[in-house]
Amino acid sequence: MSDSASRSQRSIIDPEGFQDSDWASINDFFKQHPYALFLHKGFRISVAKYRAKKADLRDQWAGSTDRLVDFAIDYNTGNMDKFIESHVVRLLRPLSVIDPVYDRAGDLSLLSVGPRNENELFHLLALGFNIENINAIDLISNSPLVQVADMHDMPFDDNRFDVAVSGWTLPYSKDPKRALEEHVRVLKPGGLLCIGLTRIPPDHADALKLEEADARNYLSADEVLEDIGPAVTDVVYRHDPVDPASKGGIMLIVRVKQ
Repeated sequence: MSDSASRSQRSIIDPEGFQDSDWASINDFFKQHPYALFLHKGFRISVAKYRAKKADLRDQWAGSTDRLVDFAIDYNTGNMDKFIESHVVRLLRPLSVIDPVYDRAGDLSLLSVGPRNENELFHLLALGFNIENINAIDLISNSPLVQVADMHDMPFDDNRFDVAVSGWTLPYSKDPKRALEEHVRVLKPGGLLCIGLTRIPPDHADALKLEEADARNYLSADEVLEDIGPAVTDVVYRHDPVDPASKGGIMLIVRVKQ
């Protein structure tokens, strides 16, 4: 084995090589910047579990479900306490490097739609957003930070947010156009709308499940853009699955006007 190959397998941080003063400096850094720890998935999940247990809160939508697929609430309730992190992390990373987020995330108001638990919110904190400027809604909640509400009829004024993140929520809707209209309504002119969902090949069993539930199976980012409509002024980021024969993520970040 070459020296370079051997070095590549060594730990970059060697605990035995660090002095007490080194660990003290690292500890001081995280005391001053605790949200940096949320960049680690395991840490996010651990804190979310602890806070959910401490809050002892379990709430769910009790209003009209006419616009929701039949399995929406039960499926998400069953998965809430598993603390499985959504694919939304794939959407937050490109969001974090575009204007104006990159320079002033902490000043921006953000709406998280469908986070299920606090994992997504903690990731937003790690990327520089301010918890005081974040609102979150879902059909279920085990967190005081997540308000129970329906994305088809959001409890917010027009032009309220700079950013709206809707990660893997549209497939739970029988009326995704209405849901998208609500996302646009609550965004300020020039606001960023971030949409993520899974493309399911038409011959896949899960595609039949969506069809039976009267939900829309989007097959491309273009189809999502068509449903958002003329409100889109700029497509900042888009991603379509490379392999159309397999499941894959459709992701969009667009600027909107009203």
